[in-house]
This record gives sequence, structure tokens and C-alpha cells, in this order.
Amino acid sequence: MTFSDDALIEEARGGSRLAFDQLMQRYQRLVYRVSYSFARQPEDALDITQEVFLKAYRNLGAYQGRGTFKSWLLRITHNQAIDWLRKHKRHRGHEELTPDRIPEVAATQESELYMHEQRRILMSEMEGLNPKQRLAVSLRYFEEMPIRDIAEVLECS
Repeated sequence: MTFSDDALIEEARGGSRLAFDQLMQRYQRLVYRVSYSFARQPEDALDITQEVFLKAYRNLGAYQGRGTFKSWLLRITHNQAIDWLRKHKRHRGHEELTPDRIPEVAATQESELYMHEQRRILMSEMEGLNPKQRLAVSLRYFEEMPIRDIAEVLECS
């Protein structure tokens, strides 16, 4: 049986670590991918992801349910990634994307090469964006989120 986010949140607020674990399992890949779009290193993205879930757990009482839990969690992810960027002040060059970091979208080798090149170009161009714009592009083109949901995450129209 799958429980809604709201049901799991209420259980977690009541002290159920199992409920929060289910929320983490539900969103850990998304949080990691967004973190990776900022950090560009797997280890750093894991660190950000861990901090996001710690903050979410500690501040679960502050979640008021005005938007979706997913949006609230992605706002925490965005803020944590910005803090991480400020703290590390790293301006690394473009890192080559490997096939295991690119979602499979094509069956033929030619199509795969084309998609790989398109994603490489997109990732390279994202380096020049400010963090809010980078998150919007990442959520839209890598996570395929609807624009309405992205606006909710970014708290803008």
C-alpha cells in the first residue's frame, strides 16, 4: 500500500522514522539529481542530498502544506545547493557527462550520440546561469517537471 506524502508527513511528525524513510526513498533520486546539477561531483551531490534530508527532518514541523511536499523539499535542495556553492566557491570547468549520468532516451547509437551531445551542450551552457535559472532548467529538462510545479518550487509566477 502506498501512502500519500501528507499521510507520511503526519506519521513522521508523530515520531515515525519509518514514515520519513519512505519520504526519503520517494524523493532521494530527485534531490540527488538536482544537487548534482549544482555540485557536478557525485560525492558533493551526496553531501548536499544528506544535508537536505537532515534539514527537512528537523524542520518538518515548519511544513505547512501550502504547496506540495515535493516543492518544499526542492526549495530546501535549492537553498542547500546555493549555500554549498557559496561555501566552496568552486568554479570548475565543464565535466564530461558519462552515459550512466544521462537518462536513456534512444535505442540507436546515432541517436544516443546526438542526445549525449545535446545534453553536454546544455550542461555547459548551464554553467553561465545563476543558481535559480539553473534549477529551473534542470527541473524542466532533466526532471521533466511541469512549469507550474517549477514556479511553485521557485516561488515565482
